[in-house]
Amino acid sequence: MTASPARSDVLSIRQPERGYRFSIDSVLLAGFAAPHCRGAVLDLGTGCGVLLLLLARLSAEMSSGAGVELQAELLACARENFLENGFEGTLGAVEGDFRGEVPGIDPGSFDLVVSNPPYGRVGHGRRNPEPGKEAARHEVACSLRDLFSSAGRWMAPQGRFALILPVERLPEIATCARGERMSPKGYRLVHPREGEPPSRVLCCLSREACGSAVELPPLFLHGEREKYCPEVERICRLFRSGTQAPGPR
Repeated sequence: MTASPARSDVLSIRQPERGYRFSIDSVLLAGFAAPHCRGAVLDLGTGCGVLLLLLARLSAEMSSGAGVELQAELLACARENFLENGFEGTLGAVEGDFRGEVPGIDPGSFDLVVSNPPYGRVGHGRRNPEPGKEAARHEVACSLRDLFSSAGRWMAPQGRFALILPVERLPEIATCARGERMSPKGYRLVHPREGEPPSRVLCCLSREACGSAVELPPLFLHGEREKYCPEVERICRLFRSGTQAPGPR
């Protein structure tokens, strides 16, 4: 019997040479969702599995994680990444469309659902000729309403849902949440740098009646000399030096 690789202090991430590659958004969402991370976690559209790997490193209360992915090449990368980083048996990736039935994934069984979704509306912005990038960046196969409906189906009654979106889509979050009887618990605006308007919003939702959502202090992504701010840089240090640093989406 071949032993599984031991878990190292840093993460080695395999991803396709062509097509979609993970961005800094996965790092931002991992840092935001980690305080809410406990028990079983489901990643909708897991890509190469980087978000689950980061959460497993950042949260000692996470017991297991499952990622659902449609693209075969990304799915293979996720499975390799879980194995090579020593998380086989704890993290897994399943091929499927999370809007429907997914083998081995039970509705209502996840304490935290996370997603770094394709956030460009179809028909808005430039289309990408690379199918993998197009599917990862635009709502080709899944709308925001579909995403919320799926999250509501998979999360436990006391579960939470965390995601990252462009700030201009913030009003849609409240609309989609009401349709699934969810309420925003808290959100955080992400600015490229101090003095510039926000570009992203991080949001955590639940089915608990929680009144007004808590607005957390803003995150200024870049500090001096184009470096990431210390908060983000600490998470990026979890990547092995050979892993290409995540960039903008």
